[in-house]
Amino acid sequence: MAPSHVGLIGLGAMGSGIAASMARSKFRVSVSDTDLRKIESATTSPLIQEATTADIIANCDIILLCVPSATQIDHILSSNMPNQGTTLVDLTSSDPRITSQRAEKLLNENKVYQLDAAMSGGAKGAAAGTLTLMVGGDADILEKQRPVLDSFSDRIFHIGGAGKGQLMKLFHNAVCHGNFLLLSEICIKGEQHGLDLAQMIDVFNCSNARSYISERRFPDHILSGSFDGKSTPSNLKKDLGLLDELLRSEEAEESFLNHSLRLLNTLDPAYEQDDFMLIYPHLKALSKK
Repeated sequence: MAPSHVGLIGLGAMGSGIAASMARSKFRVSVSDTDLRKIESATTSPLIQEATTADIIANCDIILLCVPSATQIDHILSSNMPNQGTTLVDLTSSDPRITSQRAEKLLNENKVYQLDAAMSGGAKGAAAGTLTLMVGGDADILEKQRPVLDSFSDRIFHIGGAGKGQLMKLFHNAVCHGNFLLLSEICIKGEQHGLDLAQMIDVFNCSNARSYISERRFPDHILSGSFDGKSTPSNLKKDLGLLDELLRSEEAEESFLNHSLRLLNTLDPAYEQDDFMLIYPHLKALSKK
């Protein structure tokens, strides 16, 4: 049976869309965020109500944590512990080792369940209810909470035990980020040799070179001039750096991610909080020096 009361902590670009999708599916959702403007925007639906983080932790059957990282989750849990039988859903992209340790501790010490449900599909997918979720944790708990997760996703993959959903997301992001950086390098070199960027993308998209990056990212966010990919170079570096650390700790050698990381590290640190689509013009400017 679906829980009667859902809590959501964090109303950023993803959280606000998730709240709206759950409300469309007739779930009653209590939301919390430090930004009052986000609260006001979300609570236009009668099924979405403002609550404190402490109230959500104390009263909700399932609690979704859509905050920046594991640090924020650990801070919340340091002063608020859910009731026995509650399910926490960690929607962050975090270190799977930390996530696995937290899940074990919550279950053993507090009888609280945790699922890590890494997301793909962006803010548009959250708002449309079409996210892909990569879930780690107990399969039976996932099935119990599937009605809630189904309300904002159209594909759910059970990857394995605790932390495995976030591990899958790190590999997923390595492909996305690596493709973006490789295509940026290739296109910059092509432009320098007299090729037209838009035509290069058209050719790639009609051939075996096509990818999500060429089909959507370049046309929608670079060729359009909008540069609004909704992430930052610092996030790319975080994801690639974390996976690189995990792989090197196992293999004691350089990983296949080094080239991408070196490329990101050539950017001026002043641009790390810019939209990551601006990596293309930044790299293009650096290539002229």
